[in-house]
Amino acid sequence: MEHINHTTLLIGIKDKNITLNKAIQHDTHIEVFATLDYHPPKCKHCKGKQIKYDFQKPSKIPFIEIGGFPSLIHLKKRRFQCKSCRKVTVAETTLVQKNCQISEMVRQKIAQLLLNREALTHIASKLAISTSTSTVYRKLKQFHFQEDYTTLPEILSWDEFSYQKGKLAFIAQDFNTKKIMTILDNRRQTTIRNHFFKYSKEARKKS
Repeated sequence: MEHINHTTLLIGIKDKNITLNKAIQHDTHIEVFATLDYHPPKCKHCKGKQIKYDFQKPSKIPFIEIGGFPSLIHLKKRRFQCKSCRKVTVAETTLVQKNCQISEMVRQKIAQLLLNREALTHIASKLAISTSTSTVYRKLKQFHFQEDYTTLPEILSWDEFSYQKGKLAFIAQDFNTKKIMTILDNRRQTTIRNHFFKYSKEARKKS
């Protein structure tokens, strides 16, 4: 294995609060060791002043390929403690959603490959996240989709994909931004119709 140039890993990582400390290239993959740290914000619970506390145990976050190699980010997140209520919070990042262990870049890649009708087994292997097709689907379902039913994208794209013994699921996304809007457990018309009827009539007319 060898240490590689850290700056090459900046591609795709837009969070300026993440510092890349070390990157190691193995024969089969690349490991990135990084730290998430920034100035303490106000306490979410009591709005009191927070101080820097310590770091969480590194989270292992699957990332997109770097130089043709699967990559894994070991991210240490800063913890803050409120001086008033003493509660501890963890720093947040756009790289990965709260309480999730898969990066936004990988989630977007999964959605893109699904809409290109690639098999879940191929997606799992290609992104090195799991050999199980159900895990690919489950990881997508972990994400929180838009809950504001007053607006819809101007153009929606949707498709179906197979998971778990041939069952078909439904996926919809913003055609322009590629943001996933929803994933439904089946593609029945009643299920799809009932979901989009949650949006206001005005939103449905504009879409």
